Amino acid sequence: MDFPAAQLTYRNLLASCLGGHGQPGRFQHCDSKKGDQDLRWNPAEPAHHIETRITYAPDGTIRTDDVAFTSQLNDVLNLNLPQIKNNRKSVLTALLDWWQAERNRLHGPLPKERIEREIDLRTNGAGNLLPYCQVAVWWLGQKLARMP
Repeated sequence: MDFPAAQLTYRNLLASCLGGHGQPGRFQHCDSKKGDQDLRWNPAEPAHHIETRITYAPDGTIRTDDVAFTSQLNDVLNLNLPQIKNNRKSVLTALLDWWQAERNRLHGPLPKERIEREIDLRTNGAGNLLPYCQVAVWWLGQKLARMP
C-alpha cells in the first residue's frame, strides 16, 4: 500500500465504490477494478477540479481531453462499462425530460435561479446523493454556463 496513512481518511474514501466486486475483471469497475493503482486526478481532491476535466456524451460515455486520464477512466476504473454508460444515459434522459416539461410549464426558458436550485438539490444531499447525480450536475452546469 502506497499511502497507508490515507486508507481510512474520509477524502480518500469519498470516491470508493466496490463496483462489480467478486465479478470477473471485465465486469469490475471503480475501486474493485482500480485496486492499488494510482490515478492522475483524484475526485476527492478539490484542487484537481475533476468536474472541469470530464464530460458526458448523450450515450452515457464519460470522456476527457486528457489522453492519460482517458486511459485511466477506461482501463483502470472501467467507467465506460455498458451498464454504467446506460445508467448515466438514463439520468441524462430523465433530466432532458424534466427540462422540457419545465420549459413547457413556464412557457419559456428556465430562470438561472431554478437551475441553481436543481444543482443544489443534487449536490447538498447531506450524504444522501442519488446515484450518478454528477451527470445531471454537469449537464445543468453546462446550461448555466451558457446563460448571460
